[in-house]
Amino acid sequence: MGNPFYLQEVPVGAPFCNRAKELKELQSYAEAGANVVLFSPRRYGKTSLVKRIQKKLADKGSVTIFADFFGVASVDDVAGRLAKAVFVVTHSKEPLWKRALRTIRSFRPVLKPDLEGGISLSVEPSSAGRSGLSLLEETMDSLGEFISPTNTRAHIALDEFQEIVILREALQVEAAMRTRIQQQRASYFFIGSRRRVLLGIFNERQRPFFQSAINYPLKTLPPQESVEFIKGQFTRNKRKCSAELAHKLSSQVGYHPYYSQKLAFFVYELSGTVTEKVIHQGIEKLILSEKPVFEALTQTLAPHQRLLLQALAKEPTQKLLANDYIRNHRLGSVGGVQHSARQIEDLDLIEKDEESGLWRLVDPVFAMWLKMQTEEKV
Repeated sequence: MGNPFYLQEVPVGAPFCNRAKELKELQSYAEAGANVVLFSPRRYGKTSLVKRIQKKLADKGSVTIFADFFGVASVDDVAGRLAKAVFVVTHSKEPLWKRALRTIRSFRPVLKPDLEGGISLSVEPSSAGRSGLSLLEETMDSLGEFISPTNTRAHIALDEFQEIVILREALQVEAAMRTRIQQQRASYFFIGSRRRVLLGIFNERQRPFFQSAINYPLKTLPPQESVEFIKGQFTRNKRKCSAELAHKLSSQVGYHPYYSQKLAFFVYELSGTVTEKVIHQGIEKLILSEKPVFEALTQTLAPHQRLLLQALAKEPTQKLLANDYIRNHRLGSVGGVQHSARQIEDLDLIEKDEESGLWRLVDPVFAMWLKMQTEEKV
């Protein structure tokens, strides 16, 4: 029997850790035609959640489109990803495919056989005459035409939407998209993990998208739901895991959705019976598996930013700018801490907890790894 826990995006048909409230609310917003800003730290399951919602909407006859903006490099790239998303979702549905070919005039699909015997789909501009904002505007207009039939409800998800801010023409891109989105009969979900940057697009008064969508935070898993899910997955696969140990497993990673699954995956591989010792061994495997990611991340940061992350990993604090804290962790000046904190908060590496007021690392396993860098077993 295979491991019931997933290291990648959880498939739409696989067991999912509750999120019943979020599924119900977000589906209701989509069906009402509302626009939503869905935000959380990385790997909280936003993509899996939205794809489940889109599956439910599609089963009811809606057209659903999912475009990923992670790593967009240009305005042309934004336009191309939107067009490709339309062709991807319609290529196996002949009536919609024909409508897409007729309405999406700025790009044409390119279908090629891949090495696995399937078909890969990409897009290329229909002509060399348009580029930049003109191409994006034409693509958005074409998208509006594609979803315009009165008997069709549309839902469009734009993942990692905040990536558009890196573009030189970012404000113009926002304005072009906002103007056309408000004219379309569709619900848009703007999804992102750099929360401060994403929320700035929708909550800063001078921005085109100001107050145009519902802010919807996706939080950590409720402890009881997490415990029941983990224990249930072990039990259904004839493995022993008490509620107490399921709680210990999930609490070790702060009920983080992705890390709870990944730690449970390693624990499942290690033993048929969950024990504290096995959980500890699983944590060691989890940290080791994430090490290349963390090393690559820290290499992109300035030395003072790394120092501040190490300090917060060892000692979360309510008083980030207190002289004693700065002195104890050798962080230099108040101004330097303010500057570094602002930058790494924009990267969604640190946050101020709403309940406790503590400044801390967003990623609990990254915090474990940073602490290990300053400690050595003897």
